[in-house]
Amino acid sequence: MFANNLKRIMKEKNITGMALASAAGFSKAAVSQYINGINIPSKERIEAIAEILGVTVDELIAVETDTKQQPRIQKYFGPKATLNCNEAAALLHKSADWIRTGLREGRPGFEYGAAVKTSGRWSYCIYANKFSEITGISLNDR
Repeated sequence: MFANNLKRIMKEKNITGMALASAAGFSKAAVSQYINGINIPSKERIEAIAEILGVTVDELIAVETDTKQQPRIQKYFGPKATLNCNEAAALLHKSADWIRTGLREGRPGFEYGAAVKTSGRWSYCIYANKFSEITGISLNDR
């Protein structure tokens, strides 16, 4: 998704991670994590990256659904592209620990996010659009 698109566009435009980091005012480590799919930048950072690369936000977040089809664009819901575990838990009337456990274990129904362990610490990302799609909870009003 984002990481693959970012890599492809950077390669097409012959821009290095270091050059992107410098132009955007981000750390080299942050850009490296975006390129390698470890972290997904905030909406604001995606917009900044798109401007620097001379592409649209939609081009950066396009998702290939089938190699024979054009990319399907995932749209943001409201001002946020992601939710944290506490926000998701409140919307589902569950505990944040329940959300974290489901994401870590890859339980069915938790496909709206991911858990990654780095340096002995877990990080969580819940994609707002997938959360809404899977749970049926509209985030447009929030």
